[in-house]
Amino acid sequence: MVPPVSDPVRSDFSVKRQLTVERLSGTEALGSIAGEWEQLARDTAPRTPFTSPAYLILWWTHFSRRQWHFRDEFYGHIVRSDDGRLFAVAPLMRTAAPGLGPRVLRMVQFFGADPALTEVRGVICRPQDHILAIEALIEHFLARPGEWDVFRWSGLHHTADAYNVPERSSALMARGELPDYIIELSGSWEDLRKRVSSNMRKNLRKAYELLERDGVEFALRVTERAEDVAAAAARFLALHAARADATDMIYHRNRFTEPHARAFIVNYLREVAQGGELRILELETRGDVVASRLGFLLGSDLYLYFAGYDPAWRAYSVMTVLMAETIKWAFAHGIKRINLSTGHDQSKLRWKPREVIFHDAVQVSPTPRARAAFAAFKTYEALSRARFTAELRGLLPRAKAAAYPVSNPLGYAQGHDGL
Repeated sequence: MVPPVSDPVRSDFSVKRQLTVERLSGTEALGSIAGEWEQLARDTAPRTPFTSPAYLILWWTHFSRRQWHFRDEFYGHIVRSDDGRLFAVAPLMRTAAPGLGPRVLRMVQFFGADPALTEVRGVICRPQDHILAIEALIEHFLARPGEWDVFRWSGLHHTADAYNVPERSSALMARGELPDYIIELSGSWEDLRKRVSSNMRKNLRKAYELLERDGVEFALRVTERAEDVAAAAARFLALHAARADATDMIYHRNRFTEPHARAFIVNYLREVAQGGELRILELETRGDVVASRLGFLLGSDLYLYFAGYDPAWRAYSVMTVLMAETIKWAFAHGIKRINLSTGHDQSKLRWKPREVIFHDAVQVSPTPRARAAFAAFKTYEALSRARFTAELRGLLPRAKAAAYPVSNPLGYAQGHDGL
């Protein structure tokens, strides 16, 4: 049992509670708490698909590693309140490097250390419980310093300093931030259109006028049913790859080159379709789908995920048209918010969204072994950032970059295809 803790940042978190942290026995234990967990995920904010049992259990199945250089061990924990209520879920793994032989580094991190597929990761809890949950987990792991060397905290709601107290043996150190952009759908489409910049209104008008001038009729197709997932997913993957293969445009990496990544996304789309949350949004013209975007309807929030389009239709700004038609559809269906996903991107900012910042931090176990291992971690960190930066700048050959299994293994802020 950890001592009562209170939030050092916001007074509305100041109610003290007794919290118990439990280590889960294995991945089967995640399934046993799925019902409680799903309710908890529905109460998170902002809503994302990356907090659900469906997403994270599938992620572990497809992405956990058993390789010579890395070995991921399930290390999941939950936090319960004194009345037995599920207070927080910490979907963690302990990654050993190297994966064979003596472990130089034992790194605790959240499920989602993948090639940018998991955009937000971290502790899953209600916003008002965030500080209390993090404090409980920090105290729990500091009481067990021999189990880990470096802890990678992700998805923090505040900067690292907000979680530090003077008497603690190991402080959180800031390691970057990740912006998330959300459009609040108040009023109508016309109200939103008036709020964007004059340049954006001009771009919208030109895109629609060009389609009309050339006699191009279009329609928004929305796929929801599980039986339609296979065909819609195939169209999306083809368009996503086509955009990535375009050589005369800004480079966008194909995130689904690896077979396990394709299998993961198709399985996940099928599962969320069965739960009624899938919305694959497509722009159809002349009998063909020319642009596609994956979306997830989470209560009154629509989360927009990866996209793709046929570069042959680039002149018609089909992604801009698809986004505009998606927003109109969202207004018509009573959706309150559209999450444009993470990563700083001008194509998102032009819609005048609200910005939410998630913070990353690292913590070193207070042991001599961990302090020595942290030097290895910093070297690994620097090499990973250098490779990631090189890929973003197009300095790595595309074939090599696409084949590299984890372009951003340390989880630094990044975006993906524009709107």
